[in-house]
Amino acid sequence: MATSQLTSPLGANAFARCSESFLEQLDAHDLEALELELAEAIDREVAGVQASELEQQNAIDTRCAEEPLLWAQNYTQTENPHYLEQGLPFRGPFPVKPYFVPLFEEFKKAKRLLVPKSREMMTSWCAMVWAAARAQWHQALVVVQAQKEDKVQELIGYAECLYRNQVAWMKARHPLKGKATLSEISWASGGRIIGIPKGIHQIRTFHPTIAIFDEAAFLEEFGECWNTTLPVARQMIAISSAGPGTFATMCAR
Repeated sequence: MATSQLTSPLGANAFARCSESFLEQLDAHDLEALELELAEAIDREVAGVQASELEQQNAIDTRCAEEPLLWAQNYTQTENPHYLEQGLPFRGPFPVKPYFVPLFEEFKKAKRLLVPKSREMMTSWCAMVWAAARAQWHQALVVVQAQKEDKVQELIGYAECLYRNQVAWMKARHPLKGKATLSEISWASGGRIIGIPKGIHQIRTFHPTIAIFDEAAFLEEFGECWNTTLPVARQMIAISSAGPGTFATMCAR
């Protein structure tokens, strides 16, 4: 059989041609040509699959950049320290709750947002999903202030958990600048989330893209911290359960 017969484009039929009886008819030169053609066909198949996967990943990455809740619920996972007593998996997607959708819509459009809440609503988690997404995809500098150092570390831990548990290809696209610390996580692209404890002197040194105040009703000097950050931050978010003081007054206006 002439080698020229083997140089036509190979598809499924070409692979089917490689039966035992067909191969027995080929000499060494023909076998070498067939092996080369099959290798090229496989390369084309692999390249096609890779191109398709890349196109799909690009589309997903673009959607997650604008829809952080989609990212949290489909492409990363949270960790549940109480999983044993609750009989749940240690890792799982971000929960689906009906009020998450309007909350994230407000995150998208509100420049100044006050969020009164009750306990166990995962509102602080939602704020850190928003913070992590804005830092990862939009190079935001997010400053998160809480009353105590251990709460600051917990909130930064939420962001680090979301980053660490996202799908591998997405994490590879958005590498960190270095290892996350207890008070900061920074992306190589420039995004940062910094956690600070109470006090106006803690926050006045920053010019954040986004400022998040956790449990604002119980945050010492919250009013002063809010007013100090107001002229420089593009977005201000204060979250708290009920309590008297500046936060309650602001919500009542």
